[in-house]
Amino acid sequence: MAAAPVRATEPAALRRELRALVGTVSAPRTRPVLASDVHRFRLATAAGGGAGSTDPTVVPAVGSVVPPTFFCPDPLVAAEALGLPRPRPLSRTIDGGSQWQVVRPVRVGDTLTLVARIAAITPRTTADGRPMVLTVIEVLAWNQDGHQVGVARGTSVSYEERVS
Repeated sequence: MAAAPVRATEPAALRRELRALVGTVSAPRTRPVLASDVHRFRLATAAGGGAGSTDPTVVPAVGSVVPPTFFCPDPLVAAEALGLPRPRPLSRTIDGGSQWQVVRPVRVGDTLTLVARIAAITPRTTADGRPMVLTVIEVLAWNQDGHQVGVARGTSVSYEERVS
């Protein structure tokens, strides 16, 4: 499960090691959707759900719909918290962005189960010929009824530093 540093020096060896990581899955983790957590999330992100949603005195009621990205605000960070570190095969690594696919609403009072997996690893070359690796990590979430509520995808970009 530990998919941490891959540091092969040969390009072919690096590709083999990276390909072997695709499909690596974290252990599942279950957590309740608490009104206090949703309240703090809304205040921190200003993700409004109607009048008063960013008012520090208004706490959402059980059964109210939470902001769409609440189930997984950052897939790369969530994957590491689930025990699935992102591969960092080259000298530099940056966050390449995230996207969310929301399948059904999450509500205060739900219980979510999250699992992270390495969905794809794609070696590339930069415009100036340096090696680069794109890693897509997915975090899938299900509610207490076993219904999928969403998928969050994060892309990690690993690359070699430009030689001066």
